[in-house]
Amino acid sequence: MKSEIAFGADWLRLTRIFDAPRPMLFKWWTTGERLQQWFGIRGMTRCEIETDFRVGGLFKQSMQMAGGGEFKSSGVYEEIIIPEKIVYRTTFGATSTRVTVDFIELGKRTKLILNHEGPVDRAMAERMSKGTESALDMLDELVRKEVMQPGEDQP
Repeated sequence: MKSEIAFGADWLRLTRIFDAPRPMLFKWWTTGERLQQWFGIRGMTRCEIETDFRVGGLFKQSMQMAGGGEFKSSGVYEEIIIPEKIVYRTTFGATSTRVTVDFIELGKRTKLILNHEGPVDRAMAERMSKGTESALDMLDELVRKEVMQPGEDQP
């Protein structure tokens, strides 16, 4: 399923429904090891993520793109409500945005709403939406596999 994407003057919102329970989907956002598997774009050759998943905790991402470019971002977690919400401020290049990720339970499915707020112009929002859509596609593949073959610690 593709995301619904909306833009405003200084915001970007992506909404997607995953065929996975909320606790499972939320868990994919909580460790560097899990984030490295999907939190980038298709075609990246390397993705390294360090995260201290707690309010006030820091995270860093370094991603090597096919063709040679490197993308780096960092941020700090501002709010975490397990398994409902994650809010963080992220910086990449000269851009800083506040990101809110809401996980809304829909029975065995989960609606994910991801909002970027801050100095996001239309061109930047379009680039960010393409990258985020690619990452969410990879996340969708991973949670679908997990739903099909749940581990011992999964719902």
